[in-house]
Amino acid sequence: MQNQYDEDTFFNMYKEIRHSPLSYNEIVEFPEIKRYMPDLNSKHVLDIGCGFGHLLKYMKIFEPASITGIDQSEKMISHCRADADLRDAMFIQEDILSLSSSDQYDFIISSLVFHYIEDFDLLSKKLYELLSGGGQLLFTIEHPIQTATVEKDLVMKDEQGIYARVDHYFKESIRDSHWSNGIIIKKYHHRIDTILNSLIQNGFQIEAVKDLGDAAEVFDYYSDERIHKLQTFPPFLLIKCRKVK
Repeated sequence: MQNQYDEDTFFNMYKEIRHSPLSYNEIVEFPEIKRYMPDLNSKHVLDIGCGFGHLLKYMKIFEPASITGIDQSEKMISHCRADADLRDAMFIQEDILSLSSSDQYDFIISSLVFHYIEDFDLLSKKLYELLSGGGQLLFTIEHPIQTATVEKDLVMKDEQGIYARVDHYFKESIRDSHWSNGIIIKKYHHRIDTILNSLIQNGFQIEAVKDLGDAAEVFDYYSDERIHKLQTFPPFLLIKCRKVK
């Protein structure tokens, strides 16, 4: 995983985006995460890529036995540790694949992190190790339709309207994501079958798969233009599964 989130320019830009009440995180993703969230009472919970702690704060409401956030970014962890609302949470600054711990969790959640990890099979093995027997995993990832293209512009427009460019879908490799101010974020494209089969082959039972982008909140809060763009392609994929072996 990369550490671009500790670069001042990107960190400040991302912070502004992430704290917007109309961000994709808040309107497209978070409402669906809440719908698929299991009972957390008295559970040991881990948030991978905890960022600014939005999910941690929400999950605390349900009185888990413990709650831990892990993030590779020093700035993100420092932000969370300074937040009075998270004073009872534990934090780890570490790449999840490098984490060496015998701790296990009843529930693991991750929001839009796993597309930064190249080896999805290795990730699945690590998640299996970290979960207790019967433990659940809930995560979102950038949709493979979104990460497939190697071209700069994903969304195109022709005489028939807006469409999404999908090319090189079967080529799993690193991709450049172009942000404003010339910032380029490195991420990895994984096929849908790679994601699901890696989980299944490493001891997970798939419980739910959801393309995100058509939640009721999208139609309540977004303009017609933004809704039309979302209806062109799903930006995120949600997967819920359970450790069964």
